[in-house]
Amino acid sequence: MTGDWTRQDEITSDRVRKALDWGDRMTAIVNGTTDDDWDVLVPMIDTDRFVRRGNERDQELRWPAYRELLVQWKAVGGIYDKTLFRASQAGDVVYLDLDERSERPDGTVNTLRSISIYAFDDQDRIVSVDVCMGFHQAG
Repeated sequence: MTGDWTRQDEITSDRVRKALDWGDRMTAIVNGTTDDDWDVLVPMIDTDRFVRRGNERDQELRWPAYRELLVQWKAVGGIYDKTLFRASQAGDVVYLDLDERSERPDGTVNTLRSISIYAFDDQDRIVSVDVCMGFHQAG
C-alpha cells in the first residue's frame, strides 16, 4: 500500500498514544504474548459508559458483553496483526486507519482495512470505539 504513513515515533497526542496502546494490549492478549487478561483494559475506559460499535451500527456492546466477545476471540486461537496507516485527533476523538490481518489455526487468513474511532471523556478514558471495516479482495 502506498501513501503517507503516520510514523509512531512522531505521535505527540496522548489520546492517540492511548488508542494505539489499547490496540497493542489487545493484540498481545489475543496472540498470547502476555499473561495479562482483558481486565488490563479497564483502567483505560469508563466501564459504565463504554460502548463498542461495529459495521452493524444497530449493535452496541457495553463493556461486559464486549469483554466476553474478546474472550471468545482469543479462545479461537491464531495470530492477529495490525499495521498503522494513519492516526489523527480532532478534539476528544481519535481516528486510527489500520490494515488488519488474522490467521486462524486452520490457516485461514482474513485481511481488512479499518477505521477505528475512539471517543474520550474529560478524564482521558475511552468511552466508545466505533469500527468501520472494509474487507480486502483476494488478488
